[in-house]
Amino acid sequence: MSFLTKAARSDFGSGIAIALLSLTYALSYGALLFTSPLLIPYIGYAISAALVTTVVTGLAVAYMSGIKFSIAGPDSNSVAVMASLFVLVAQSLSDRGLGGEALALATLTIMMAITLLTALTMFLLGYFQIGNFIRFVPISVAGGFLAAAGCLMVSGAILLATGIDPMNPAGFEGLTDLQLVKLLTVTVLAVIYWYVATNVKNSLALPIAIFASIFIAHAVFAMQGLSIAEAQKLGLLLEVSGETKLFIPATQSVFDTITWATFIEFFPETVAVIVVVGLAILLIIAGIELERNFDSNLNHELKIHGYAIGLSGLLGGFAGLVSLSRSLLNVEKKSRFPIAAFLTTVLCGGVFLIGSDAIALLPQISLAAMVLFLGTQIAFRWMITTFNTLDRIEYMMILVIAVTTLYAGFIFGLGLGVVAGCILFAARASIISIVRSQLSGEAYRSRVVRSTDEEEFLDGAHKTIRIYELQGFLFFGTAHNFYTLIKEQLEDKDDDVRHLILSFRHVSGIDASAEQILQKIFYAADKHNCTVSTIELPKRDQIRVSRLLHRSPALIADQNYAAIYDAMEAIEESMLRERAFDEIGSLQRWLELRFEDDEVAAQLFKILQPEEYVDGEVICRQGEDADEIYFLDRGRVDVVSHDVPGQTFRIYSYMRHTMLGEMGFVRRETRSADLIARGTTVIYTLSRETYERLEKAHDPSVDALLHLISVTLSDRIISANRTIGELQS
Repeated sequence: MSFLTKAARSDFGSGIAIALLSLTYALSYGALLFTSPLLIPYIGYAISAALVTTVVTGLAVAYMSGIKFSIAGPDSNSVAVMASLFVLVAQSLSDRGLGGEALALATLTIMMAITLLTALTMFLLGYFQIGNFIRFVPISVAGGFLAAAGCLMVSGAILLATGIDPMNPAGFEGLTDLQLVKLLTVTVLAVIYWYVATNVKNSLALPIAIFASIFIAHAVFAMQGLSIAEAQKLGLLLEVSGETKLFIPATQSVFDTITWATFIEFFPETVAVIVVVGLAILLIIAGIELERNFDSNLNHELKIHGYAIGLSGLLGGFAGLVSLSRSLLNVEKKSRFPIAAFLTTVLCGGVFLIGSDAIALLPQISLAAMVLFLGTQIAFRWMITTFNTLDRIEYMMILVIAVTTLYAGFIFGLGLGVVAGCILFAARASIISIVRSQLSGEAYRSRVVRSTDEEEFLDGAHKTIRIYELQGFLFFGTAHNFYTLIKEQLEDKDDDVRHLILSFRHVSGIDASAEQILQKIFYAADKHNCTVSTIELPKRDQIRVSRLLHRSPALIADQNYAAIYDAMEAIEESMLRERAFDEIGSLQRWLELRFEDDEVAAQLFKILQPEEYVDGEVICRQGEDADEIYFLDRGRVDVVSHDVPGQTFRIYSYMRHTMLGEMGFVRRETRSADLIARGTTVIYTLSRETYERLEKAHDPSVDALLHLISVTLSDRIISANRTIGELQS
């Protein structure tokens, strides 16, 4: 039969194992939920709610999740928090005069309200695409919460087994022999569960061990001559009161003033439940992503969890989440369709239909041992295992948040976690330098090629320029460290800093405190007669910071430069204005200095063809044959590339007494860019025809010209190498 193929057997094998695990978890978590002595007689309601949660969330997540192998159900973390909350809720309701089944129904009504509010929150996080913000929760904060949840499960297990609250050590003073036997038995069973789960690879091993403990317990009761009723009175079996164990919100919810007042009283704890659910979803999905090496849509998963949890709440359940262990087991068996969810529905649905008759046969010690095992596993993972995987500060934060949560409540623990997380983040971010690179003006030159005398002057002046490329988000801590660095350099008498360039190209944002620090930098620069230029300020910060720039009289300009080269050009122009250069010198004189032979220079100058260009006139175009060498006498020429269609890019600008177009001329290639005149420009041209005529005549000016070309190219290579070396360092 095709139904009995190997793949089908694998599907059903993993499905049965997952269904049995889901059932045991549902029974254990349901028992944990009503560990308050006031609620234990109505524990059947809680177990029924856990079964409903397992069925509803399991089916909903299996069919809607983008993680196709997802298995969902009650989650240990959220159940632990709700269980501790319900202890307080039950006592508050009791103090307000409620008792018996009325108290249980009011508690379940509050559980429904918490569940629906949790569902709405998860849905809205996913719907508005803000679920990824959960990923920013520090691991230490999440770990502290989950460690506390594990400890609460351990506490709940002991309370379920013995009726003694471990959080109140005075309760152990009157420990009876029976309670001691229960405690030892639960501990031994939990150790056995741990050993089986850790060392036995068969996925059916743990469910078999749990159900075996149930049968062994009944066998011991029979050997001791205890009836079911007697075992229930001794607290060995669950004693279920009443006939109806299904809580139907539509008909049994209690929306009176007492219930609402209690819900409002514990609303902060409700927020804690929602936070734990969100953190648990994040950590579980992150674990699945890591194990299976893929990325999921967290917003979608939050949204479908909102659907699933909401439906569970409407049907009498509570928050159920995707399970890491069962989902990985499902994908490991390569299940091709949600057979595990179907079998889980059948098994849990069958137990649910049998109702109190089946629940009354469950030994408290077996359920308590399961809860103890799960709680210890969670607490061990976050309080012991993380010792070797996290640094000491984060590990200590986990312990502090966990202890605070246990003894002061989840709200206080949440507040402490948020504050501690922010402080830790700020402290660590402050250690990381916001300076991406620090360069001198000798490394970064402007895209302007100047005359020899100007270049020689700037070679010495460039060392007074400091360029800082900043990165990340600027806030008080990081900005203050940068201010200290700048202040020390400005005050260093051996380091003559006259110009600062601050590049914000890699800065994601600036907060108000960082703006104040920037203002202090501007004022410090003014005090030391140092200019400040900014590059690519973030758009949202340009207006605010530009106001600070206007206050600084030492600034070169009040504009935000597009690139470091542009700021360098402005600084170079300001430097050159401080010194008068010989403007009378002619191109012929420049050639004489470069050739070191006045006669050869004069001979070449005579055969050059002068031409005057107006502003914006094209001297040559990209793609044309490079049949001329140009000598710039006066004005400025921009080298403009059109390599990107529809966009122009200025590569360099050339000032007076420079040579252009020599590389394409020598290599006999086409022009790689346009040459465009800026302002009134005078160019002297050497054509290829004239050059070849001189070459054939063995004119000495040809050798001098080739020497000039080689020197010019060498100078440019040296400048480029210097920049590369500075950047690499």
